[in-house]
Amino acid sequence: MSWSELPLRSLVALFGIPLLLICSIAGGVFFFCLVAVLTLLSLWELARLFAPEKGAGPIRIVGSTGAVALLLDAWLWGGVHWGWLLLAGTGLILVVEVFRHDPQPVTVIGGTATSWLYPTIPFAHFLWLRGAPGIIGPVPGGGAWLVVALWLLVWSSDTAAYFIGVAWGRHRLLPSVSPNKTWEGTVGGLLAAAVTGAVLAALISELEWGLPKGVFIGLLIGVAAVLGDLAESRLKRGAGVKDVGKLLPGHGGVLDRFDSTLFSVPMLYYVLMA
Repeated sequence: MSWSELPLRSLVALFGIPLLLICSIAGGVFFFCLVAVLTLLSLWELARLFAPEKGAGPIRIVGSTGAVALLLDAWLWGGVHWGWLLLAGTGLILVVEVFRHDPQPVTVIGGTATSWLYPTIPFAHFLWLRGAPGIIGPVPGGGAWLVVALWLLVWSSDTAAYFIGVAWGRHRLLPSVSPNKTWEGTVGGLLAAAVTGAVLAALISELEWGLPKGVFIGLLIGVAAVLGDLAESRLKRGAGVKDVGKLLPGHGGVLDRFDSTLFSVPMLYYVLMA
């Protein structure tokens, strides 16, 4: 991270943030399409990490088709068919591999199946958080406000961690995984998320959080955001790449931008459903 990246990052945020908020508030097919597009773009970027040039990449068409099926099921029927879909998808991969003769079939099969577990299923939790038509037992405080609150919590954490890390970061958090992430930035991100949670609890009565719960949720989302970032960084380090994509200047790819969100969405969903 450096100050030189700030203009590009800010420009992407200027256009990206309103789009995310508009679709989140509109809900329905607009929000589903947003989640589906983010998922599919992330899947194609994730394929880079499996060394496709060596014949070990996921079967993208199978992975993408399965991802759309899982998202549709989450949106329309609350995910009740996920077990069947995952079983059928795994069987399809095995059958396809019988005729493809890939040099590394285990890696191909594992990579394709992984694309459903990460990032598809975490992204599907966005649909439940927003209130998908087929979901059983709506999330307390669910709907547009809850999705907007999640965005604000993750953005506040990421933004504070970025600026504090660049300005005052001295002690590396986990240099073998993410060389640029510092303890100072991480703590700053956690505090920012906690403060944001408190502000959201005070200003948005629909959430029904209360001040202590808002701070608690903010801290949890801050921790989840850090873990999500580190998890993707570990995958990138293993593949020897800095970013998984270049679609978002200053941010990298879609997966680079939403890595912290992928851990935060399930975290918020299950905390609220507990």
